[in-house]
Amino acid sequence: MARMKRAAFLALLFAATTASAGLVDDVIQAYGGAEAWAKVKSFRQSGTVSSPMRPAPGAVTRLWTRPDKLTFDVVYPTGKETRIVDGDHGTQNGKEASGMGLAAMRLQAARLAIPVLLLDHRADAKVHDGVIDVAIAPGLTVTMEIDAKTNRVVRSVGKGEGIEFATTYADFKSVDGLLFPFSEENFANGTKTATTTLAKIEINP
Repeated sequence: MARMKRAAFLALLFAATTASAGLVDDVIQAYGGAEAWAKVKSFRQSGTVSSPMRPAPGAVTRLWTRPDKLTFDVVYPTGKETRIVDGDHGTQNGKEASGMGLAAMRLQAARLAIPVLLLDHRADAKVHDGVIDVAIAPGLTVTMEIDAKTNRVVRSVGKGEGIEFATTYADFKSVDGLLFPFSEENFANGTKTATTTLAKIEINP
């Protein structure tokens, strides 16, 4: 009897693991496929960002580089902001970032390349009710809500100690066979912080 129960438990565990891997693979495929994304070393996104905290929109450039480096530049009429994060190290306008500021930058870098995030964490991604959870570092997680019809990520939530950053995605377009959202709505702890509208994306610039 004990052996039968153990066998049944292992069968259920295997089925759950297979289903989890299946959804992760489906999402990666929806964004262009594992083989295509494995060839992506970097990409550059440019467009505009509007913020309730700024009087006018700014010009934004985001350069993502494997494995988890992001250079974020935004130029507003009243000033410029530059954030650079590379793994667990980051700077903001040339000054060392730490604590909540660094965590926010790491989460942004992770969610900017969701197919790569899923490829890198395929073995340890957790799936439940159409949602995928990935731990990118101790205390830092990215949760992705999947549309059942398209297998696209329509919303992501990055969490750290005392912080929560949510992003909703729209206006999906194909760039060199890879799928990207060209419109984002960003929120911090429930408060809207920005709307990003991309105009151009370059693969391996």
